[in-house]
Amino acid sequence: MALKLALVMTLLLVVGMTGLGLVISDNQNQLIRTQLDEFGNAMALQLAKQASEPILSENGLNLQMLTSNLGQEEKILGAAIYSHDGQPLSGTGRLPDLGKTLFESSTVIAHPWFGADENGNSERLISFIAPATYQGVRAGSVVITLSASLMDQAATEARNAVIYATLAMTLLASLFSYWLSRRLSLPIHHLMKATEAIGRGDLATRIDQRRNDELGYLFEGFNNMAAGLLKKSQVEQVFSRYVSKSVADKVLANLDEVRLVDRPIEATVLFADISGFTAMSEKLEPSQVSSLLNEYFSHISHACALHGGVVDKFIGDCAMLVFGVGEDDSDHAFNAVSCGVLIQQLAAELNEQRAADGKPGVHFRIGINSGTMLAGNLGSDDRMEYTVVGDAVNLASRLCSEAEPDQVIIREQLHDSLQPRIVAQAGQCIKIRGKSTPVQIYTVDDLSKEGKSQLRSHLNTLRNSCNTQQDEKNVAHA
Repeated sequence: MALKLALVMTLLLVVGMTGLGLVISDNQNQLIRTQLDEFGNAMALQLAKQASEPILSENGLNLQMLTSNLGQEEKILGAAIYSHDGQPLSGTGRLPDLGKTLFESSTVIAHPWFGADENGNSERLISFIAPATYQGVRAGSVVITLSASLMDQAATEARNAVIYATLAMTLLASLFSYWLSRRLSLPIHHLMKATEAIGRGDLATRIDQRRNDELGYLFEGFNNMAAGLLKKSQVEQVFSRYVSKSVADKVLANLDEVRLVDRPIEATVLFADISGFTAMSEKLEPSQVSSLLNEYFSHISHACALHGGVVDKFIGDCAMLVFGVGEDDSDHAFNAVSCGVLIQQLAAELNEQRAADGKPGVHFRIGINSGTMLAGNLGSDDRMEYTVVGDAVNLASRLCSEAEPDQVIIREQLHDSLQPRIVAQAGQCIKIRGKSTPVQIYTVDDLSKEGKSQLRSHLNTLRNSCNTQQDEKNVAHA
């Protein structure tokens, strides 16, 4: 940008200086031509006045003296006196070949012509022809020859001076305009760098410049915009911790209408509840209870994300996970069961560590169910939450309540749809409150060979996450 500004400013100056130079040069040429014409006319008229009487008296000696004296003038290259019929009476220096018509004019005539100088070079000359009259009678004519090359030389010198001045001014102006352009474009360069930083996600970028001009207002506006983007990003991050990312994206994409459309969907719900949590919490400090829940809920959230699910909510010591909501997932039922098995296996490993540390184990009861449910808003206009409701959701919660510690139970229809991808044992038919017929349940022990490799991969991922969290705790305690 600085180069463009400098180039534009230099071009404008060059055009301006060139135009000014042409005007000055033309005026200078006109002035020199006028001076030459005035000098030639004056000298011709003076000679005509002095020669008129000697022409009539045919005083050749006087006429010769007149032309000889003029020939000694440095600016006059030739002088001649002619009779009324054009016959030369006296002359000296360089004279043109004149036609008879040139002697018939009653005024001074300028006659340009070319002649050879002493070195044989061509030279532009100009002769002034004036009538010599005595008492109103034309006695003859006089001729004065001047060099037009002097005029040309003066014009050339003036033109060269203008050219050199233009070049010098152009050079100085180019340097000055580049320096000025750099100063003008530097704040814009800072703004561009700050904009690029914002584009890279560095929302803490600010332009620390104080100016009392338009750029100052622009910088202030940019800083306000960056602060607003940072605040918005922080709100989005915090908001995404309270609702699923898909729901957060939908709400933030349409802030004018935050109510999401209620719609029936086919999805799977998983409830994971800590067995005996009430008795366990009575033996722990409130801070320990909070730390324990946060730790295990964090593991559950990671396991849910690995299988494409979302955390719907945490209800005390129970976590509600939904699969197949927000993003299309045709295999949501298997992903939910895989997530339940993963949670139980991770909890078993963590219990071994807790036992080694002399801490009581944490055991989960998990109930999973698939079916049609309504996804939408619950609550009032002042406070609402996006969740799923319906008979399938209620049944999943009932199954969780019926499960034993370390168990993952599902109903018969879900078991049949996932065969042979899971390893499950048939349980008893249980009476569910609100259901007219008993529900046949199955206990999921593991995944079949097809899903075990992915299960081990996810378990390793969770192990690494647990180790990272433990290292952070150790550093914090240290």
